[in-house]
Amino acid sequence: MTVPLAPTPLDPAVLAGPVWVVAPHPDDEALGCGGLLAALGEAEREVWALLLSDGGASHPASPACSRERLAAARLAEWRSGLAALGVPAERTRTLGLPDGELSRHGEALTRGARTALGEAPPGTLLLPWARDPHPDHRAAWTPLLRAARAFPGVRMLAYTVWLEERGGPEDSPRPGETRPLTLNVQPWRAAKRRAIQAHRTQLGPLPGLSPGFVLPASLLARALGGTETYHEFRPTEEQ
Repeated sequence: MTVPLAPTPLDPAVLAGPVWVVAPHPDDEALGCGGLLAALGEAEREVWALLLSDGGASHPASPACSRERLAAARLAEWRSGLAALGVPAERTRTLGLPDGELSRHGEALTRGARTALGEAPPGTLLLPWARDPHPDHRAAWTPLLRAARAFPGVRMLAYTVWLEERGGPEDSPRPGETRPLTLNVQPWRAAKRRAIQAHRTQLGPLPGLSPGFVLPASLLARALGGTETYHEFRPTEEQ
């Protein structure tokens, strides 16, 4: 029987740069990686961010806010949140694929990610876990692995957003599938909180932006808890 590995403390200083974080939606990087990004920013490390979707599907029933307007607002929130973590706007890239439909745009995702990453070939890549329980997060996995093949030696760490909230045992990494790493986010919790708070459209009702999606209080509490967990892995040839 394969025994699950005990988590290893993650030292941000040992991560090879540049470090890239890939977010399917605006706010995923803040929720899943905000502490680590803040630590890297504090150390003045080179961090880049890639946003896959336009984020425009979170409030489809809001009569006063078009999808285009919402997407523009969420892009501004994304860059504001990243700035709170030390990632400047000039090191952000976006693909603008349709929110909620990444499974239909795998080839475009691979091409776009490969091009973006090529601007500053990554030493470390942070990406959403393969079975994180959101369709867009799952759909991003294989296209991103294909894009990463262009950068031999890149270290890959998967983060989770919805796994603890919505996932089952079958969604978690299996024993031996990944190497778990944990980061104590206490020194950077304030910066992570500011980054999450930048995403106003996702935190509660706003004038002209209701009804729609709101991040669960339980998820926010967990995101601002004591640790972040990452799952280091090495892709197989089949992936």
